[in-house]
Amino acid sequence: MISPVENKPSEARSLTITTRDLGQRQVEREEIIVFPVGLPGFEDCLHFVLLEYSFTSPFLCLQSVDRPEVAFVVTDPVHLVADFSLKPGAAGLKDWNLEDPRNIRVLVILTIPPGRPRDMTANLMAPLVVNLRTHRGFQVVLDKPGYSSHHQVLRK
Repeated sequence: MISPVENKPSEARSLTITTRDLGQRQVEREEIIVFPVGLPGFEDCLHFVLLEYSFTSPFLCLQSVDRPEVAFVVTDPVHLVADFSLKPGAAGLKDWNLEDPRNIRVLVILTIPPGRPRDMTANLMAPLVVNLRTHRGFQVVLDKPGYSSHHQVLRK
């Protein structure tokens, strides 16, 4: 396990992290996304990186740099709901200086029940928002009819 990323400059531009699912990976320090308040239930995990499972997969791994055992499977919600959108008035958005929509990346966390990947769901009600300019992220809660915290990913 590596020690948490420090806020002071470092000579090394990259670091090796241990991941839960993908072994060891070399990442650039500027790829690290800081979630200043962590994520619900994982408030001690402030530093994450996005890793690809493969070039063709719509799924990514949001891997904690602070704790190797903490990782989330995520995807762009547009892969699930073509017209998915965040409204500017959504709780928390105005506090994060998201002046240019091109500077944000929206992701949703997937839940995959052990041994039942066909029952995978996505939390569309609490997407993750990453400011690509500042490399800061947060989770926002949407109050939008039709979005579910257990959106079925695969049709049965």
